[in-house]
Amino acid sequence: MTLRLIPITLLAAALYAQGPGGPPRMHGMAEKTTAIQSYLNLTAAQITSLQQLKQAERTALKPIFEQMGPIHESLRSEEQSASPNATNVGNYMLQIKALEQQAAPIRASYQQQALAVLTAAQRTQLAALQSAAALIPAIHEASGLNLLTPPEGPDGAPEGMGRGRFGPR
Repeated sequence: MTLRLIPITLLAAALYAQGPGGPPRMHGMAEKTTAIQSYLNLTAAQITSLQQLKQAERTALKPIFEQMGPIHESLRSEEQSASPNATNVGNYMLQIKALEQQAAPIRASYQQQALAVLTAAQRTQLAALQSAAALIPAIHEASGLNLLTPPEGPDGAPEGMGRGRFGPR
């Protein structure tokens, strides 16, 4: 049992190293899927299906995101003003929450469709990956206490090192 947790923990560390929001998206370019393809042993056809579903989800969510954009901008402006109006801030937050609630069933529907692309064995492995994701806060804290070494980034430096606002070290 303990040996099974090692790859899961390592995978969680790698996911954590990507930071909030996951890997950067490259518009117009295929998203990188080699790690998940290898982990779940996905076929090219499965990858294609999953990417098509993700694109369809983005298209379905686009009108909601287009409504959210100006509300987020108004909220930022209100919060940064000399004397923010609490009523306005609350109203903006409620509007955003309502739009997020509209998006939730759309996301859930596409997630169910994506899961249907997987085999039973792949869904079992995915459950292990979900369990590993729950370890991300503990991994972050352990790294902060110098108990874990952060995974290496593409340039050989520990992930997140040398790419901050102060440039490479």
